[in-house]
Amino acid sequence: MELSKTAEGRVSIETESLKESWIISLLLMFRYGFFRWGIYIPPITDEAIHPDFVRFNLKICAGWDNWSCYYFSADNSQTDNFLLKFYKKHSGNYT
Repeated sequence: MELSKTAEGRVSIETESLKESWIISLLLMFRYGFFRWGIYIPPITDEAIHPDFVRFNLKICAGWDNWSCYYFSADNSQTDNFLLKFYKKHSGNYT
């Protein structure tokens, strides 16, 4: 799991591991109360769009692409703060 910035300057968590992306997803839903909203758009060329994670004013955009692999990107400044705290707490530690 790596922390990075999107082209828009938002915080993003990226991983090459499918297992790690599932763990992140499960933590977001069952420990932090996010629900999934949106549709899945399968990879036609080099990117797939997954349903967003939404909780109150927090929105995490999720997907997969050839460069980042699996990504979880903040949609606003409140979500930037949440993802930074999430990364610090869970990077390399999934309990």
